[in-house]
Amino acid sequence: MTQRAICLIALTLAPTLACAQSSRGPAPRGNPSELVAAESALAHLAHDKGANAALLAYADDAAEFVAPARTPAKAWVKTHDATPWFAGRQTGYVWASCDGTAGVSTGLWSGGWFATVWKQQKKFNYKWVLTDAGALSTLPAAPDWVTGKLADCPHGPVTMPPLDAGSVEGRSHDGSLAWRTTVKPDGSRTLRVWAWLDGAMQPVLTRDTNPPR
Repeated sequence: MTQRAICLIALTLAPTLACAQSSRGPAPRGNPSELVAAESALAHLAHDKGANAALLAYADDAAEFVAPARTPAKAWVKTHDATPWFAGRQTGYVWASCDGTAGVSTGLWSGGWFATVWKQQKKFNYKWVLTDAGALSTLPAAPDWVTGKLADCPHGPVTMPPLDAGSVEGRSHDGSLAWRTTVKPDGSRTLRVWAWLDGAMQPVLTRDTNPPR
């Protein structure tokens, strides 16, 4: 059995272990392995039907691209091609909210990085609501496995830093996972993700992208 397979088995068991260890407060319902499965299904469909068709098939009604400006998915695919984002695509990390209503996946493609925000649907499957990708001048080593993280369950209100100009924010229902995109007038942009860990919202992902040339 490969290391990657062992890790995915661990991801599947992690929420059960977390529930068993939780003696008070809300029981976690998020499952990072479900986000890994959503990413895998998206990549397989992109291979079979093409990147744009796959992204539309798994898009939430409110899905937006942020590359380089916020654009509804159905409009973006008419003038862009996401095929490069699936060349050598490999998910490295996923974060799931405590309640399972949202998650974030991120990883590498042959020319850079990608990140996708997922929203749980009425049938408990996931569709993406936000995706972004950018180039990297030097690619880090590809991960040997997917690392899954589950946010802690908040016991009260969750406080976030104030919104900057040009920023749009989203959260899971319980507030344990939050994401924010900031697009500046020059076209540069930043994606930030926070998770509720150890009693506070902790930054878990930051991606800065230079203005388009």
